[in-house]
Amino acid sequence: MIKKSFTAIVLLLTLFGWAQEKYQYVIVPAKFEFLKEANQYGLNTLTKSFFETEGFTVFYDTDELPIDIANNRCKVLYAEAVEQNKLFTTNVLFEIKDCQGKVLYESFRGSSREKSYEVAYKEAFRATLSSMKGQLNLTNNFIINVAAENKPLVVEAKPDKKEVQKQVDPNQLFALPIENGYRLVDSVPNVIYTIQQTSVENVFIAQKGEINGVFQKKINGWYFDYYQNGNLVSERISVKF
Repeated sequence: MIKKSFTAIVLLLTLFGWAQEKYQYVIVPAKFEFLKEANQYGLNTLTKSFFETEGFTVFYDTDELPIDIANNRCKVLYAEAVEQNKLFTTNVLFEIKDCQGKVLYESFRGSSREKSYEVAYKEAFRATLSSMKGQLNLTNNFIINVAAENKPLVVEAKPDKKEVQKQVDPNQLFALPIENGYRLVDSVPNVIYTIQQTSVENVFIAQKGEINGVFQKKINGWYFDYYQNGNLVSERISVKF
């Protein structure tokens, strides 16, 4: 009786340990279904890069997979971008699925009102990818983490008639809403600043790494002000809210 109980306990622990095994691999499309070309606007490269920064080994769905993965696709997560465009708005979210097509995680929706398709898709993708940062600690057949409220992360367009024609600023940051403030992310997306609202309009408490300061709008743009070795430093920041 004791032997049978011990065997049952070992079996349960083994199964529980397997269930807790974290996913290490992600497959992303080489071409998204709603776009005409492979890696159009660099979005597939952007997506692959994001999951790599999250610690995954990433393959395109056109890649030849290692034998151990090819023989067991259930070791892999599948990242699918879903387009939900509306009039004047580009909307994209990601569904993270297992080998049976079950949705394990759904990102928040990234949105843009830019008229240029390239700019709009890039902004929407950066927003929705950023919403998954640090959230994909998924384990095999164990965690189902679907966003309960899929509120859009909107990157607002500025009414600049030349915006469609000009090239995107490589130093441009994008403001993604969080509770009581924003994360300011780059094109990877990496979080560069975290800013929190104050009682004063267009003035935020800000943090950049270990540096604390004030993020505020002045006459000619947004600035991050902080003290360094007793001296006031004011950095001008290009950001889209």
